[in-house]
Amino acid sequence: MGSAVTLFLGCAANEPLTSFYVLGQPQKARSVRGGGTVVFVNRVEVPAYLARTSLVTMKGGIEVQYSVTARWAEPLDQGISRAVADALNQNSTLSAYRFSPSAPPPPHNYDVRIRIEKFEGNDNGDVTLQARWELTTTDSSEAISSRRVILRRSGWQPGDYAGLVRFLSQEISEMSRQIARSIPG
Repeated sequence: MGSAVTLFLGCAANEPLTSFYVLGQPQKARSVRGGGTVVFVNRVEVPAYLARTSLVTMKGGIEVQYSVTARWAEPLDQGISRAVADALNQNSTLSAYRFSPSAPPPPHNYDVRIRIEKFEGNDNGDVTLQARWELTTTDSSEAISSRRVILRRSGWQPGDYAGLVRFLSQEISEMSRQIARSIPG
């Protein structure tokens, strides 16, 4: 029995530890002012293959690979909504709020809706964010602005999940800047 316990503990000690990640960029501190334009970032739509806790990579363009040890620390639809709202809040003329399943949206002027199509790294070292977003006023479902976004960065080392999250965060920030420029001021 002693050797079985030693074998079990030996295997457990060799198992890689799980790492948990959130999207985001270092933020400049800014005071939130009252008034101004208020934006609500709705729950983000993600394809079923991304609606998991594991980070995703693509092999050969068709094989989805889920990391066993690299996981999102929050549901991806909520994490992207939070990261976009955080990025929009860096604009001095905006106050942005994110979707939260436990709270109704605050009073706001504009809604941002995002549908993610791709959000992953691949075995060639490219990281891709492909999405569609639209901006509407709170009293109309007709888009006042919309865009399809395809952002790619090269130079990611497959297996470097912290690097993958940094690249994806940069792409979310870039998409957020596009959204901010479309919001009437």
